[in-house]
Amino acid sequence: MMITYRWAKSGVETAVEEPGESTSLLITLVSLTGGLILVIIASRLLIPAAGETARRLGVPDDVIAATMVAFGTSLPELTTAIAAIRKGHPEITIGNIVGADVLNVLFVIGAASFAVPLAIPPTFFRFHFPAMLLILFSFRLFISMDKGGYFRRWQGGLLVTMYVLYITLQYALN
Repeated sequence: MMITYRWAKSGVETAVEEPGESTSLLITLVSLTGGLILVIIASRLLIPAAGETARRLGVPDDVIAATMVAFGTSLPELTTAIAAIRKGHPEITIGNIVGADVLNVLFVIGAASFAVPLAIPPTFFRFHFPAMLLILFSFRLFISMDKGGYFRRWQGGLLVTMYVLYITLQYALN
């Protein structure tokens, strides 16, 4: 996390593409396929390892899912967000994060429950759903606060604080 923070603070890179230096379609497709294969392999390792960690530490599975698994699957989004900001395209960051959240809620849960019915634990309605609504409302409020189109550091800090509080409460309530 500290390395990512330092990388983000190191400044904006300008993405200037020289004429004739575009990446070939073949290299792009190979990179995309390779990245997809690595994500699949990593997910097959991450899920069992997270479950075993939860059992050994006596931590409920949903706490591990909301921390280790969620953080692990969000690292590519964080890296993409920081890279986009550094290259002068902050709009990609918001689009990527919102798009990924919509994809997770609608497509991933929809496709998974279409294949196999998903059990919804009681804590979802007592804790997770209200927390999701509060977080979504806060995010929407922050976006509407600045007419200049900026998401300020204090707002980001407050969102990170809300996440830490969410994880702490989730662990305490289980």
